[in-house]
Amino acid sequence: MTGGWLDVPVALPADASRDDWEFVRTFGLGGSDVAAAAGLNPWKTPFQLWLEKTRRIAADFDETAVERMHWGQVLEPVLLREWDDRHPEYILTGGEGIYHDRERGWMIGNVDGLAWDWSGELAGIVEAKTGGHRAVAEWAEDQVPTHYVCQVQWYMGLLGAPRAFVVALLDTHTYLERIITRDDELIADLVDATTEFWNYVRRDEPPPADASDITRRALSRWPGVPGDAVQLDPLWHKHLARRHELSEQIKTLESERTAIDNRLRAEMGQAEEALLDGQKVANHKAPAKPSRTTDFTAFAAEHPDLYAIYVSERPAGRRLTYPTTARRDQQ
Repeated sequence: MTGGWLDVPVALPADASRDDWEFVRTFGLGGSDVAAAAGLNPWKTPFQLWLEKTRRIAADFDETAVERMHWGQVLEPVLLREWDDRHPEYILTGGEGIYHDRERGWMIGNVDGLAWDWSGELAGIVEAKTGGHRAVAEWAEDQVPTHYVCQVQWYMGLLGAPRAFVVALLDTHTYLERIITRDDELIADLVDATTEFWNYVRRDEPPPADASDITRRALSRWPGVPGDAVQLDPLWHKHLARRHELSEQIKTLESERTAIDNRLRAEMGQAEEALLDGQKVANHKAPAKPSRTTDFTAFAAEHPDLYAIYVSERPAGRRLTYPTTARRDQQ
């Protein structure tokens, strides 16, 4: 007995090349995209995902994220094997590749594993996750991080699975198992939210920009066209005037806060701690490490080999600035 068979179309077989996988994922929403498309991912906004899916920017992974993903891939088969050893009541198989919905071809999914009853019925999908010590709190009291819940519910909707078995290894030694039951109402909500998002992608129309710093950083990586200009709608007179008003309020508040800080510094004198009713309320200490300045231009010119080893360069993001004349006009 090697498991059963799913009547779900496969967009790309499991043995396809990495480039083919990345290509197919660009033109659809997989389980790892769902929470972001629905506005439920704490690390990626719908606008950033839209920029990526329309190929305006590449997915941005720092060295830490790359290492985390690498070790997650390395440990995935280890976790699946451990889960399989602990659950002889099921037959564990891999997925056939990237599955897709019959009616909405952009709805795709690639599961880590499938658990089958010995009768040949699909018992559930199996997903393996890893995380550091900071992730332990998110899994406390039988909880599962929201973006993972969205991911497995998406897979259950796509494959018709009744449940998901989630196995996780946190902080190198904390092994956890969770069972998530299929929630048809949540699946329907996710389908509605992602359909709305995917319509923005199909129309090549950006979704509303939110106020997060994540979206700001993503927009800064959208390459500019030198010399290109856009004519704003007259409504922007109101928006820019409001921005100027907020900027003035912020300057006033920051000045007031600085005045309070300086009064406290003066009150403390040479003391390093300030107490109020016996409780410490402020520190005024020099950092343990001295401040440093580096002349990267001189370093690169005098020691190009060392510069290449110790300095990482990446393209600078675009900055949003306002000409002085424009600020005066808004007053």
